[in-house]
Amino acid sequence: MTTYAKNKVIIQSHNGKTTQVLSGLDFSTFQLTITKNEAYQLDFTANDDGSVGFNLLTVENIVIYDGQKYVIKQVTDDNTDGKHTITVTAMHIFYQLNNIFQFNVKTGDNSFTLTQALKFLFNGVSGGYSYRINGTFNSSKTLTDFGNTSVVEGLSTLKDAFNVYAIVPDNMTINLYDEKSYVKKTYKAFRYRHDTSSMQLQYDSSTMVNRVQAVSTAETPAFKPFIVQDNDSISKWGVHDGARVESDSITDTNAMKTLASQSFILEPTISITVVSTENDGVAIGEQWHVLLPDSALSTAVEVVSVVTMPLATTAVQVTLNNNRSNFLDAQRVKSEDLKQASGKSSMPMWVIGEV
Repeated sequence: MTTYAKNKVIIQSHNGKTTQVLSGLDFSTFQLTITKNEAYQLDFTANDDGSVGFNLLTVENIVIYDGQKYVIKQVTDDNTDGKHTITVTAMHIFYQLNNIFQFNVKTGDNSFTLTQALKFLFNGVSGGYSYRINGTFNSSKTLTDFGNTSVVEGLSTLKDAFNVYAIVPDNMTINLYDEKSYVKKTYKAFRYRHDTSSMQLQYDSSTMVNRVQAVSTAETPAFKPFIVQDNDSISKWGVHDGARVESDSITDTNAMKTLASQSFILEPTISITVVSTENDGVAIGEQWHVLLPDSALSTAVEVVSVVTMPLATTAVQVTLNNNRSNFLDAQRVKSEDLKQASGKSSMPMWVIGEV
């Protein structure tokens, strides 16, 4: 593909016959959102300058920025007080695979390696898409009635089945990563009030699971339904039931306990969002440290989302991962803060009981 300057936004007709620089772009509106396994999206507004580029801003035409192609999916054509603008939302060309199907089906239960499953999913798929496996995925998995699906839904199925850590598009090449191949340690840090003007920690217990029912769904059940639970989590947070875990092939109860416990989320999650002046220096998949000096919080985090306005400002909004170790680091700090606050309190500590 032709190389374009990073600060240029190119518009291309759907058939590729017309390609023009977008001269009427309002740089202050140009926003790039990249979120792991979720979003690769451009949003911007352009002013009507009578150019070919402006008139190419219609659905299904292509936006090229920083070497990647995005397909225009939503257009708002606005005429207000004599001013004509068009606002665009464009999704990475990867998401065209939402509308490309693998109609064939491997009926019944079939064993696949990840390579075999991808070969089947992409077989005969139009548009020139391809895939690349990064890392090690050795085990085979049983997939039931795999097929008759959009390629994106098929990839989602394979992500869950093979524990694919990240799916990252590079134009029409779909990269699948294990965690070791994806996460990159940077030894860099977000320091509140130093290079980070805003830092928010959001706690969420709504996804917790510490008790499930294990069920054999074999034609002749191998065992009676039983409960699998994590007593430490229950004693700390109370009971949080999850959906029952089923298997038609496992006959050993210990193996079933292991399978059931894989659905546990034993602690609340924590999502950390920062606003940083590090624009070009932050990318999803990188591991940074978050430092909050006032409360002595220091924890290693993975960048999972980056929202930038790369043509107008150096500020970048970064969302960082919410794994258990980050939550425990934050809880340790909160416990210390609580001890200090309790020690400073001049109010009496009342105990309810009998007089």
